[in-house]
Amino acid sequence: MKKLRVIFRLTFKSLVRPRVLAICFLALIAAVGMGPFGTYTSMSFAERLLYWGLIVPISVIFGYVSFALSVVVGRKLSLSARYALEGIFATLSITMLVWGIGRLKSTIGSAGELSLLQAFGFVALITAAVVTLRAIVVQAIGAKSQVETRFEPRLAQRLPSEIGGYVMHLSVSDHFVRVSTDRGETHLRMRLSDAISEMEGVDGFRVHRSHWVARDAIKLAETRQGKTGLVLNCGREVPVSRNYKPTLVEAGVL
Repeated sequence: MKKLRVIFRLTFKSLVRPRVLAICFLALIAAVGMGPFGTYTSMSFAERLLYWGLIVPISVIFGYVSFALSVVVGRKLSLSARYALEGIFATLSITMLVWGIGRLKSTIGSAGELSLLQAFGFVALITAAVVTLRAIVVQAIGAKSQVETRFEPRLAQRLPSEIGGYVMHLSVSDHFVRVSTDRGETHLRMRLSDAISEMEGVDGFRVHRSHWVARDAIKLAETRQGKTGLVLNCGREVPVSRNYKPTLVEAGVL
């Protein structure tokens, strides 16, 4: 339950970012101006503004809920399967939204009267396009990162072949350094400072006396009860100590 709350909190925290709000606003303007699904010819401007003013922001919220649910429910699934799960959740919820608002004849006029099947078809196509585009963008960013860091840091030579890959996080564990990659984890008997020196050439930060993270592994930063921390792409939370905070601020991470 705690993990569920964390995932939803982090997911919706990004909803109020200026970039996301700007995209929502532009989508609303485009929908009102272009009037898809026949709303341009069968609705007045005021009706379109009300109709899409309801559908666009609520659909975005439903999309975020779908993403969070796919992370929770599909945590053991492959990335592709989670994208598919997200698409299913979003399609079903937004279909009911569009169809339900379409029943409000007195509010939006007869133009919103799509059948449930029509609403499902329209929403499924748009959702598939959005999820696919997001997957392509994420993959492209990941590929760019891999190209930029294609060389092997010296530390990678110490890793077992089965988990060798992109090093995301180094942390102290007793007298060992826990090395977390995109394929798994292992422990190396060495000092954290030595492990960090062997990551030379990889864009990353020491964020705590016991933690180092790669820049590309950082999903977001947050402050709770006066304490700053990072959330990695894998969902792990890493503390940021006061001594290392200025470096992250200067680098634009915080």
